[in-house]
Amino acid sequence: MKLYHLQSGQLRVNSYFLVNDNGEAVIIDSGENYKKIKQTEQDLNVKIKAVLLTHAHFDHAGNVKKLQDDGVKIYISKQDAPKLLSEDNLSSDFGRRFDYCKADFTFDDQDELDVCGIKIKVMLTPGHTDGSVCFMVDKAIFTGDTLFDGSVGRTDFISGNRQDMINSIKKLFALDGDYSIYPGHDTFTTLDYQRKYNIFAEYA
Repeated sequence: MKLYHLQSGQLRVNSYFLVNDNGEAVIIDSGENYKKIKQTEQDLNVKIKAVLLTHAHFDHAGNVKKLQDDGVKIYISKQDAPKLLSEDNLSSDFGRRFDYCKADFTFDDQDELDVCGIKIKVMLTPGHTDGSVCFMVDKAIFTGDTLFDGSVGRTDFISGNRQDMINSIKKLFALDGDYSIYPGHDTFTTLDYQRKYNIFAEYA
């Protein structure tokens, strides 16, 4: 598997292309910019097959309906799936257009997905939303808006909860060993580094 990264949108969302040996791509958080995603697909000479969403907020999921119309399958947690069909995705709060989308597949905590031959384990990490998840792929964790370099996601949006966030960070920090951390915004980091320096480390 090969990993590619791009940022897009005013909020600089990180999108990750996981590409198998056959050139099939699974995207984690496709962002808002459909044209940039399609241009990256062309530039990498891959075929996007699926989008896995860490949560339903518009900046991470704003282009999924267009991608679904192209035949791409959309995956999201059972808790956040309804937000793709309502203003709970925060689009109206930020003055963004959002084309409602019914997910093709939903998943639960600890589900082990096999998408295009790529093994992906789901970890439910509520706090930013009640259905936020992290995706574990080998020794990498895609943390969405749960864990950032030095901070964590906001908990003051719809279905957010500070105590849930604390518990989710504890859950991540309790994992054995180190992992590469690929967040939904900002820079990459490692789990060991966050255990030492993250502002929420005192709660873990």
